[in-house]
Amino acid sequence: MNIVFVDDDAQVLEGLRRMLFGRRDQWQMRFFTDPAAAIAAMAAAPADLIVSDLQMPAMDGVAFLEQVRTLLPESIRYMLTGVLDHPLLGRAIRCSHQVIAKPCNPKLLCEAIGRAAAIRQRLAVLRTSTIFSGLDSLPVMPETHQKALDLLNSPKASPRALGQLIAEDVGLSAHLVQTANSPYFGRPGRIHDPVGAVLLLGIRTVEAMLLSEGLFKQLAPELVVQFGVTGLQMHCTRVSMLTRKICTDLQLPAEQADIAATAGILHDAGKIVLIASAAEPFNAALRQSRMRQCPLYAAEHEGLGISHAELAGAMLQLWAMPAPIIEATACHHCPAESVNILSEKPTPTPADVVCIADAIDHTLCSGLSDGTTPTAEPQRLAHFGLAEHYEQWQEYHHQVQKKEHIGEYCCA
Repeated sequence: MNIVFVDDDAQVLEGLRRMLFGRRDQWQMRFFTDPAAAIAAMAAAPADLIVSDLQMPAMDGVAFLEQVRTLLPESIRYMLTGVLDHPLLGRAIRCSHQVIAKPCNPKLLCEAIGRAAAIRQRLAVLRTSTIFSGLDSLPVMPETHQKALDLLNSPKASPRALGQLIAEDVGLSAHLVQTANSPYFGRPGRIHDPVGAVLLLGIRTVEAMLLSEGLFKQLAPELVVQFGVTGLQMHCTRVSMLTRKICTDLQLPAEQADIAATAGILHDAGKIVLIASAAEPFNAALRQSRMRQCPLYAAEHEGLGISHAELAGAMLQLWAMPAPIIEATACHHCPAESVNILSEKPTPTPADVVCIADAIDHTLCSGLSDGTTPTAEPQRLAHFGLAEHYEQWQEYHHQVQKKEHIGEYCCA
């Protein structure tokens, strides 16, 4: 890992240098007090990870990282700030992959850098895929979706403002309210408008729904029918809702639940890009998966050189989603590869939660865009002591689907 640190305070940089001194054999680190000098240096020697302060006099962290994104679009960008209500924070969240509070906890900072290294390693493999090389030209979002995402970038972002904007799109409003009224949240029928839905679901989850909806709406009608895209969209919604139930039962922190729920909505977004840009090869992978009873992601690798999970993770990096969401999405078929070094006892990662919810929904429901999806790994469930929980979640999910009858999937 080649890492660049930028902060106008030389003492802060010296503190970072001392903090990370023991990692100098693993990471090549450069430190700059001048953002312009850092950009010049990276033009000559690119960096894998850039860690920038938000408040700097000559060039603030947002302006700096926006230039970095243009210069090095594949680099990972982290923002440091000691002011969590800063007016630039909304834009900072969109131009960086993760915002880290100052002063930095050494363990958290090392975990964040370790996560960046894992993402870089996966992306290095993805560069060999011709599909991945075209990701910079993703379709333009529909007007309402783009306006909502722009609002999220502004200091005026709030659940009420976002809900009022979404109310302009009847279809999007209906989907949002329907999701908020699901029995998964224990309050069916009590949410009547998009503002209430945003307040319940949270801005990050709604942002994921906007990105997902924007992709779904770009597909040609014949592809929507051929691949059962409406059912796929419902599958993603159900997986997201089930992750919240799992996180609640396991008493995971609210932040982990939000990460898992957001990744649940986006975990199959890579399928949409494959349907749009490689319909025939993707269809061939589906046939192979069903005929040979092998995981769809394995058949995708054989035929396309990339899986839908990896593709979704790559898209989320381009969309500047937080690193933990990227990781949970990209690793939902291989959660053992996700990072979780903060727990003193074995604790499921968001990728584990999405993997479990995805496996349960695929077991109970079938759709045209599904190949073979393996069940959650017994060894992983045993490691976390979740085997008994798994059966309970499966029964819970079955009962909820009997109540809702949502989607085009046929639930067992």
